[in-house]
Amino acid sequence: MPEPVVSVRLLGQVELLRGTQPVPLARRPAALLAALALRLGTPVSYAAITELLWVPEDLPANPRRAIQTYASRLRDVLGRDAVVAHGDGLRLDLDPGQVDLHRFRRLAAAATDPATLTAALELWTAEPLSGLAVGQLTVVEGPALLDEVLSVAERRDELRLRAGDLDDAFVASLRRLTSEQPWRERSWCHLMLALYRTGQQGEALATFTRLVTVLRDDLGIDPGAEATQLHQRMLAGDPGLLDAAPAAPTAAAAEPPAQLPAGSPAFVGRPHELAALARLLERPADRVRVAVVSGPAGVGKTTTTVEAAHRARSRFPDGQLFAEGTRGGAEVPARDILGAFLSDLGVAPDDLPSSQAGRAALFRSMCARRRLLVVIDDAYSVEQVTALLPGAGECAVLVTARRRLAVPANVSVDLDPISATESHELLTTLISADRLAAEPAAATAIVEACAGSPLALLIVGGRLATRPAWPLAHLRDRLTGPGRLAELRLDGRSVEAALDATTGTLAAPAAARFRALGALPADLVDVETAAALWETGRAEARELLEQLCDLRLLEPAAPECYAWHGLIGSYLRDRPGRRDPAGLRRALQQAIASVAHANERLRPGDRPPHPIITGVNADGVVFAGHDDVHAWVHPRSALLVGLARDALASGHTDSAVEAAALATSLDLLLDECCGSWDGTEDLLRAVTVTPLPPIADRFVGSAWHNLASGLSDQGRLAEAEDAAERAIGFWRRTGDRYGEAALLNNLAVLRGRFGDDVAALEYMHQCMEVADALPLSMRARCHATYAERLASHGDAAEAQAALAEARRLHTPEPGSHPAYQLLSAEVRVHLAADRPADAVDAAERAVAAARAMRSPRLVARATVALARARRLAGRESLDTAAEALQRLAALDQLDVQATSEALAELARTHRARGDLVSADACAAEAARLVEVGGLRGTPWAATLLGGLSPVGPAGGQAR
Repeated sequence: MPEPVVSVRLLGQVELLRGTQPVPLARRPAALLAALALRLGTPVSYAAITELLWVPEDLPANPRRAIQTYASRLRDVLGRDAVVAHGDGLRLDLDPGQVDLHRFRRLAAAATDPATLTAALELWTAEPLSGLAVGQLTVVEGPALLDEVLSVAERRDELRLRAGDLDDAFVASLRRLTSEQPWRERSWCHLMLALYRTGQQGEALATFTRLVTVLRDDLGIDPGAEATQLHQRMLAGDPGLLDAAPAAPTAAAAEPPAQLPAGSPAFVGRPHELAALARLLERPADRVRVAVVSGPAGVGKTTTTVEAAHRARSRFPDGQLFAEGTRGGAEVPARDILGAFLSDLGVAPDDLPSSQAGRAALFRSMCARRRLLVVIDDAYSVEQVTALLPGAGECAVLVTARRRLAVPANVSVDLDPISATESHELLTTLISADRLAAEPAAATAIVEACAGSPLALLIVGGRLATRPAWPLAHLRDRLTGPGRLAELRLDGRSVEAALDATTGTLAAPAAARFRALGALPADLVDVETAAALWETGRAEARELLEQLCDLRLLEPAAPECYAWHGLIGSYLRDRPGRRDPAGLRRALQQAIASVAHANERLRPGDRPPHPIITGVNADGVVFAGHDDVHAWVHPRSALLVGLARDALASGHTDSAVEAAALATSLDLLLDECCGSWDGTEDLLRAVTVTPLPPIADRFVGSAWHNLASGLSDQGRLAEAEDAAERAIGFWRRTGDRYGEAALLNNLAVLRGRFGDDVAALEYMHQCMEVADALPLSMRARCHATYAERLASHGDAAEAQAALAEARRLHTPEPGSHPAYQLLSAEVRVHLAADRPADAVDAAERAVAAARAMRSPRLVARATVALARARRLAGRESLDTAAEALQRLAALDQLDVQATSEALAELARTHRARGDLVSADACAAEAARLVEVGGLRGTPWAATLLGGLSPVGPAGGQAR
């Protein structure tokens, strides 16, 4: 009778079983078994085992000898060859099927249907690694295992939701999961969605309230974006929530051939890229599917592609073929690769055609009858790849390439550096989690120094793993500042060498210009800045930038813009002699001239530019229309901000003055372009504290002025008020009546956002007294603000007169910021005059103007105003308010006031329909956001929440 099979349980109580009978083990031998089984087939060092088996105060006199004793006991049970000494550690050699964790992972990796995932989850019987009352093993490894299991459970639940497989048992299982694991927001989202789709909308909304309570009480935080946006979509009655996607097809059961290289045991991240490849590989097709994976040196092209191929093996029962397109820097002839492929498919050597064309034809014929997965790693050229493509059938081809190859592909994946979270996860797979947790600040700094490069992280992890005595802070210090690439080398692997191999293909003049990019303050360059820096024509600059882009030293960021990743920045900036003050000054002046042209295009007839701006020695970019300005400024904002920031700190007076001019002009442009801020706050603050000569006084005043406007738009009203007081004082001290008038308008807007209409009108009266200092277009804006404040105060007739005066003074360009502000004022004036139908028309035109500006924030705000106008006009407004809420939820930054107003509109509409549950939920969410924004106690909040009376759109500010 055969000996019963030995198996190990980790996904619950740690046990060693012979057949179905437990094998008694003492605590520490059991812990050693678990530590080795977690890394089955991989050596685990004695140092790592020691950290897992003992806390420092319990260490035996000779931990190594104790571990060897425990290993001997395990061999007595498992067999002499099961626990193997390997270098400075031990390795457990069992079949993966003998360890529940690895059976679980195999099932989960191959599963595309809920039933298979449920089978995997049945192996989970309790808290992973429970019953080990020794050392740190459970503390260190248990949470990660539990997270892995729960992620599979969430994946199973996601598939059931997609398939519409909803019943009471499923809902009950989700309730148990959220009860047992209350901090898993994804499970709460699944429960909310299941309830919503089964007709229990009120219970779904109440579930979000319970989630808020749990997170606040336990962790002191609010729900994340996924749960919040799902809740707001439910409040808005989004019909898309009722749609269930079809279930993924079941994976084929046949075991595929093992042509692929081994996957990386340290693989992390790439969920979106793997999902894109999986969708391609899982899709039934009657023709060949092709994906190309590219990216800069060290980003993990091969690792990601091999991982995707392994996950899809069961889709290709006729085999997987793998070939290297480049070897030793030279192209592997396609004829040779085809010969190897045909041999792998069973063609006898005597039957192989001699020519490449003959082999390609035979390969296509054989592929037409098969379901094959072909992987071409490090492809050399388009011609090489084209020769290796099957012609028909259900085959798929995955290609990796250093260069961008124009291969016709269904999916093109450009890999970016991995995230900080994924970087930390990758390090954890290479060294002890305890070691990282012991020095969290140093671990974070190391991750930042690696800049998301998997190659750099593997090198760092290898160095730390082979130097266990090193504190993390030691390596952090060696990676900090110039010269960090010298530390990123190990066992023949080097980030610098990978980049050298690429730059070595450049001609000397081109290489020198590439290195000159290291002088720039951002990992970004555009054609005009490169031309100024290199002192060359734009056509020549563009040609070289495109060449660098094809070599993956740069990445296309936007038309005429190119970016590079962090380690390439170090590669550039670590080179001696990189500073070129004259080139940087040319780049700064070019930016000033371009921003000035953009402002002139958006604010024709405004205040004449400062002599510093008109005196720069640069042509700048000229813009034909609003869209051209928008497309130009946003991709370049980090570069423009950096040029100004560095020049402010340069110690060179002329450069610092020019930088102050750029800072204030750029902030004005971003606001005028689409009402955005794009990171100019710190730059404006730097202008206010940098010692500047009197000629720059106007820029200092403008910095305070613009800060007040931006902070007000962000809902930071107390900070905005402080900045505005500084600005008004500055303008009055310097006798700048233009600045004073514009700032008084902005103070009126600010007090209006507090809900203090009396103070707002007082500021507007003061503004009107000095408004003759403004050009007609700016005076029109002030009258529009005056109209809004009068309407808010209930003086409809005076508001109408102020609005008419604004229109008389200036007719704004359609789709511009002034047009949007004028229409926003018109909405409020019509509502104050009890003309809601006219308000609906004005609000619809305000939405159109905001869309023309390509401003998601202003579109959302105008949609809130439209919902209010429609409701007061007796028209259907629920969908409009829901749309406003959805748009606000999609913004990068929370707009507390507009979101609260959208929720208030929804609450009123739901209440009018008799849906009190939804109304109360919307009102409660509005109250929560008011609290989050620090606006409780303001007149605005009292009006909003005191019976949920209407509130109109905020006024436009003048800069």
